[in-house]
Amino acid sequence: MYKTQFIKFIFAVSVAVTIYLVFINFIYYNDDWKERTTPLSRETIETLCKNFNLRDNDYLCSQTRDIYAPDFYEVIRDKFRPYEEYGIDVSESATFEEVEEKIGVFVIECDEVIQTSDEFAFYRCQYDLRGDKEFIIGILFKHPENAVFRINTPMGFDGE
Repeated sequence: MYKTQFIKFIFAVSVAVTIYLVFINFIYYNDDWKERTTPLSRETIETLCKNFNLRDNDYLCSQTRDIYAPDFYEVIRDKFRPYEEYGIDVSESATFEEVEEKIGVFVIECDEVIQTSDEFAFYRCQYDLRGDKEFIIGILFKHPENAVFRINTPMGFDGE
């Protein structure tokens, strides 16, 4: 009897702690990052909307609210289709050239090719849509195919 009550107590405490952590980390502090940056400029938004063929009435392009760099993450991910995340063939993913065509004006740097111990070679380029280094998009390219295999962000969007 005490064992059952103890298990129920531990379960209840675990649920309460989980709810608390979710509330604190994802609800209460959800917009904390907005304190460290500003919305994208109208020019940047227009460039991105044009380069990704978004319509003027798209919520990202309509000028009805502030748009921040993370707001474009899904558009970028869906356009470049990292083959690792999408589970697709390398040939179906965007190439370095396609990425450069769409967001090359926002590049900060590209690293040298790295070869892992299992003979996998890749390089990473970093892009900053705002120019304030708060939301840097790291795109990893398989070498020599130059295909996008992963997109990393500091916002926890990796692999969404």
